[in-house]
Amino acid sequence: MAEPFASTHAYLQAVLSLTDRRLAPLEGGPEPDAREEDLRLADRLEERLRRRCQATVEAGGTAPLDYLFRVFSLSPFERHCVYLALALELEPSYGARYAALQPGGGQLPTLELCLRSFTGDPSLREALLGLWLGRREVLSCFFTAGHQGSADASDLRSGLKLDRRILHFLFDYMSQDPALKGMVQLFWPGDEDLSPLVLYADRAGRMAACAGALPPETPMLFYLRGQPGSGRRTLARHLCRTEDRPLLVADLSALFQSGMNWEDILLHTCREAVIRNAALAFDGFELLLGREEEVPSDEQVKTLRTGPSTLHIRMLLEQAAQVCGRLFLFSTAPWPPEVPRSPWQSVELELDVPDTAGRLLLWRHCLEGVPLEESVSLETLAIKFALTPGQISAAAREAGRLALWDGRAAVDEGLLHRACRAQLSHSLGKTASRVNAAYTWEDLILPPEQKRRLKNACAQVEYRHRVYDQWGFGKKVAYGRGLSMLFTGPPGTGKTMAAQVIANRLGLELYKVDLSGVMSKYIGETEKQLGAVFDEVKKSQSILFFDEADALFGKRSETKDAHDRYANVQTSYLLQKMEEYDGIVILASNFLQNFDEAFKRRIKFIIDFTLPDRDRREKIWRSVLPAELPRSEDIDFDFLARSFELSGSSIKNIAVSAAFLAAEEGVPMGMVHLLLAVQAEQNKTGKALGSEELGEYGSQVQAHLRSRSE
Repeated sequence: MAEPFASTHAYLQAVLSLTDRRLAPLEGGPEPDAREEDLRLADRLEERLRRRCQATVEAGGTAPLDYLFRVFSLSPFERHCVYLALALELEPSYGARYAALQPGGGQLPTLELCLRSFTGDPSLREALLGLWLGRREVLSCFFTAGHQGSADASDLRSGLKLDRRILHFLFDYMSQDPALKGMVQLFWPGDEDLSPLVLYADRAGRMAACAGALPPETPMLFYLRGQPGSGRRTLARHLCRTEDRPLLVADLSALFQSGMNWEDILLHTCREAVIRNAALAFDGFELLLGREEEVPSDEQVKTLRTGPSTLHIRMLLEQAAQVCGRLFLFSTAPWPPEVPRSPWQSVELELDVPDTAGRLLLWRHCLEGVPLEESVSLETLAIKFALTPGQISAAAREAGRLALWDGRAAVDEGLLHRACRAQLSHSLGKTASRVNAAYTWEDLILPPEQKRRLKNACAQVEYRHRVYDQWGFGKKVAYGRGLSMLFTGPPGTGKTMAAQVIANRLGLELYKVDLSGVMSKYIGETEKQLGAVFDEVKKSQSILFFDEADALFGKRSETKDAHDRYANVQTSYLLQKMEEYDGIVILASNFLQNFDEAFKRRIKFIIDFTLPDRDRREKIWRSVLPAELPRSEDIDFDFLARSFELSGSSIKNIAVSAAFLAAEEGVPMGMVHLLLAVQAEQNKTGKALGSEELGEYGSQVQAHLRSRSE
């Protein structure tokens, strides 16, 4: 029985001894017959080397290089080439020995030297050379790019340098390819961090059944389409676990940014898949579907074209088919019909954002064992935030960290909302501005009917899951489940505040769309901009608020010319995008008559905001002054509400202006400051207030003004 190697050092010494035996006949050794005997002795030495490697593995050790020889199916001659290249890496003195034996004097072993030191039979050398040339793609995994030589060197005279990855693996079996550091991730089938399949167990079962029904040698491709966090990677890992194989996931975005060319990317990733006997996955495959590629023209001049990079994709599919039987492609876009999938058998699966019931199931799983405040409603979370499985898992972890940081014993609804918002990523800031939703129902002074209808609108969000999913209305209403609202009324009557109250109540972000950044005089451009807004808002389920919405959604006119036809098409398109959005869209306008009846019928809530009457004005006056404000006891709220017909926003402006007047004088705010601010506010609209309008306080205002002018 062969003796196991006691250490890597002992193995490498045996490799050097074998190399010396191969070189000896060329370094002034015995006559030709004796040289052949030396070569036969070298063959026996290598066979013994292999048996000792096998014994080492059986004894619980590792034999990394012998493992590579087996998984890449290297022939005895190919192994010999690796030994000669390795010897130079282990002992620099071999460079001088190689130089003395080669016509060019190079210190890297050439293919010619490898052939001469392996056999003295010219016909066998010729056959081995042909086999070598036919295995260049596999052998490039062992030797650095360019092993075939420069333009002025033949294959026989080009030097062979061992690839760094082979050296790393030889000395550290668990090491990663240094060229792929940070750009690939290896998942083992027994990893404990693999989340259970809360939603997609049936799909994983069908994938395994589909793969198992094919002959073992048939390559199987799974094209998993969905947004990041949709569960594509988890699904692939579960299938690999059932097959007891690792999964190597390569990040195409990072690989492209690394500067490596496509051939090197495929070389490094496919080689790593072979080394680990892993299924291979490429994340960000959509980048290849719109990537520029070089295509030779008829004149053999390279030009660039856009669209699916069929050349890159074909190279990927062909090369991956040679190294692994399982390939996963993670993409956000569908597979282009014009791109073939040969030689793979393929299945395409789309992983949508889970519905409310699915999200609720995920929340319960991710927060299992986490202490929650009694007020927390997971159903409300599932309704408000259309998160992917990955985002829900991350939000649950983030909420736990926030509670720990705040020193809380349990997670409350506020922390969960913060954690959810932290997962949302969009670029709405380019076309919309975020509005801080700080107002509550107590701040909103409206008639009871309007306030009741606003609360009913919120209820349609809070109880959506119960009505659509549990009570079966989802089967009856497959389209237009979102909430559309139209607020109409004069400026300053609380339309924007009401939108903020709804956002605050539901725990959602509120974005006010910048119409100047959306509307365009060019045909089709407005639709394009609005389409982009709705595409972005789907990522976060934020509330969209369109002020002066009649500019976009105004009454459709009779078709008299091309401009009228375009305006009508534009309005219909925008209404369609509203109905497709499952979130909340709020339109605000000063004039209800600017919308046609067909449009209004498709809005779920139309709420009229009127100027406040006397009683509401007094409530607004009293509520607008903060509790921290120092104020005198002479403020007459009854007089202010009775004497001045103002909107809620005007009253707020007056209160702030009066506070600054009092702050400038260094005194508590009093009635006179409020009346001076009322005068200034009315002057903005061309109304001058005299002593008659100021009533009993007119003399106080005049006296105050005189004292300030002295």
